[in-house]
Amino acid sequence: MELEVMPAFPTLIGRLQIPDADAINQDLQALIIAEEAEYSSLGRSNIGGWHSRPDFLGRRDPAVSALTAWLTWALRRMIDATAGSNAFKGTLSVSAWATICRAGAYHAPHSHPDSAWSGVYYVDSGTESSDQPLSGALEFLDPRAGVEAVTAPGDPYGEPFRVRPQSGLLVIFPSWLYHWVHPYAGQTPRIAVSFNATLASGAEVDSTRVGTNANNLHGESSHVDSPLSP
Repeated sequence: MELEVMPAFPTLIGRLQIPDADAINQDLQALIIAEEAEYSSLGRSNIGGWHSRPDFLGRRDPAVSALTAWLTWALRRMIDATAGSNAFKGTLSVSAWATICRAGAYHAPHSHPDSAWSGVYYVDSGTESSDQPLSGALEFLDPRAGVEAVTAPGDPYGEPFRVRPQSGLLVIFPSWLYHWVHPYAGQTPRIAVSFNATLASGAEVDSTRVGTNANNLHGESSHVDSPLSP
């Protein structure tokens, strides 16, 4: 006789290390650095960093197109993993924005309201800091209410889940999941592209759209009323 132990209310987070990402990362980095010089940051959850406009996927650039294709591929598989294969027949509208963190910058705890899935792609993870091992780390908070108020043997509940940035790493998570980024202490910029995916409506004609076919992309720009960055 054995005790049956079942996972309840799991929170699924997707990770993908994009193969041979150096080429597109180099082009994305140059594009984002140049854009930083063009206009001031849009203030969101980023404290001390730079935040682009939420239309990054609308750039007519081969590196942006390549990144869009990977986002589309990963989103489709994340939906299949959580809802079941071919369970979703609708269309997603995807918007993205770039962020740059230099020493001292961080992202305050937040979620992404009015979205289904959110994520981040690391163009350049920056440099490590020997005296601050959590520099620039992405941290997800346990979403279960009350876990911090209960002590269980071994303390299995309430611990954060952390992701260390790596250039070429794509992370996808449910938009309601609260997260933040530890203060960055590296010597070179930490550059990322973040995104939101929402259920598309017929009125959303200006967004990058992801249909049931992973290659079904339309539109030239993206739009989100109040994007927040991981």
